[in-house]
Amino acid sequence: MIDRSNSPVNNEAQKPFNVSEWRESFILAILRIGCLLGIALISVSFPNATPSDRVLFIGLYLVLLAITLLRVSYSVRAYAILLATFLIGVNAILAWGPWLDGSAFLIASVVIGALLFDKRVDIVMLAISIIFLTTIAVLQSLGMYQLRAEAAPAPQTIPLNWLGYIFDFAVIGGVLVAAMGQFKNAFTRIIEETQSALKALAVERARLEEKVIERTEALESRMNQLRSSTNTARAIAEIQNIVELLESTAQLISERFGYYHTALFILDDQKKTAFLQASASARGKELIGQAFSVEVDRKNPLATAVEQNRAIITLDVDQRNFISDENFPLTRSRMILPLAVRGNVVGLLDLHSDQPRAFGAEDAEILQTLADLTAISFDNVRLINETRSLVSQLEANTSIQTQRTWRKLTTRQMPAFQYTPAGVRPIFTRDKRSDNGEGLHIPLTLYGQKIGNIKLKRKNNQADWSEREKALVEKIAEQVSLALENSRLVEEAQKSAARDQMIANISTRIRETLDIESVARTAAVELQRVFDLKEAEIVIGSAQFEKQDGKS
Repeated sequence: MIDRSNSPVNNEAQKPFNVSEWRESFILAILRIGCLLGIALISVSFPNATPSDRVLFIGLYLVLLAITLLRVSYSVRAYAILLATFLIGVNAILAWGPWLDGSAFLIASVVIGALLFDKRVDIVMLAISIIFLTTIAVLQSLGMYQLRAEAAPAPQTIPLNWLGYIFDFAVIGGVLVAAMGQFKNAFTRIIEETQSALKALAVERARLEEKVIERTEALESRMNQLRSSTNTARAIAEIQNIVELLESTAQLISERFGYYHTALFILDDQKKTAFLQASASARGKELIGQAFSVEVDRKNPLATAVEQNRAIITLDVDQRNFISDENFPLTRSRMILPLAVRGNVVGLLDLHSDQPRAFGAEDAEILQTLADLTAISFDNVRLINETRSLVSQLEANTSIQTQRTWRKLTTRQMPAFQYTPAGVRPIFTRDKRSDNGEGLHIPLTLYGQKIGNIKLKRKNNQADWSEREKALVEKIAEQVSLALENSRLVEEAQKSAARDQMIANISTRIRETLDIESVARTAAVELQRVFDLKEAEIVIGSAQFEKQDGKS
């Protein structure tokens, strides 16, 4: 999963509005603009300014330049701007009174005090400005102070003008202070609400991300389980031995799913007892050596799995349903899965975990599929073994029957056959000279039984036979053996057919008459004819039969 928590875009989107940071950027922008415009203002006003004004302007510009370029705190920059603005206004008032731009700078100081500070510095600056203006007005009215500018108005016009100016300044300043206060309160409230909303969104996003992570982890876990189940199933399907099948299944499930104990039970025919056949844990293997078995009763979760043919999950957090196993005290979660074939439970898959809540519905679904496959593989291997046993038994019976049949045939002095330049001739008696070991001897075998022999001699008594030639003769011997067996079977089939035909003919002739004497006569004649007998006798009557038996 891709982690986007550290993405710059996301960080900017999540970052709440910070008034302090905004003020710092705002004041820095003001300082940079002041430094650029200060050069122009000084250049324009410097030729006509008084020496004191020049010193003031240059000093203030140097201060602004210093706090702009140097790394100083926000408060130093804020108070420096506030003081510079106020001093410019004071200097203008002292030179021209209220008739030029001095009042603008004083109003600017009030506004800057409201914007740059959390506390009501704007009220303080308004009060200081009004006190300053009133003081200058009183001093000038009393003749104790004279405006420095040569073009300033005459003193006799000053009192009324000062009064009107101070009144207007106080009204405008009061309105600005009130407006700035309302603006700051509203702005602060909006910021707080926005930050609260952002925090709520951040919490909700974190919760959603956690859910996504949990879901992703669950999906990854399920995919890993499916992958492990598929690999385990593939490995199980290739095993053709029951003992190896059960042991490998237990070991593979334990390794790939991480369960500390995995066991396989096989039920008896009555489904009353479950015998432990395979286990992946050391303790389980010890129990197998002790011929461990469990009686399937209602007090054991194995019984529920057998009776209901479904997965049974028990957790130690559920004290009512959890049944501890003294052989496995570390078990905190247990799941029992039936091994069923065509609805018939033949065994149980017992899984133990040392983790709480280790099994759920999804785990049961995946592992039940694996258990079903194990049961099918078990049944298939059992059927294969039974089939092999039957085939082996059939082959053994066939071999014995073949031996008996060909022994019976050979006792009838069936001749051997010899190929010579003069042709093929039968051999009724064994030539002792033929057993001198000369030539190539290849047995004729049928179903593992020797029914004859092939003896080959080269011309001029050459004794060497290559392996290729021997293999060729062996192949021919196999075909000869099969051909002989086929011939025998055909002959037996023909004889059987002849017997059946004979019985049918005799039965037909016997059924042609309803006279007892005729039936007996016909039967005797037909038996004598078929078997080429010297005499055939049929005795009818229990007295005659008992008399003959008594004589015998």
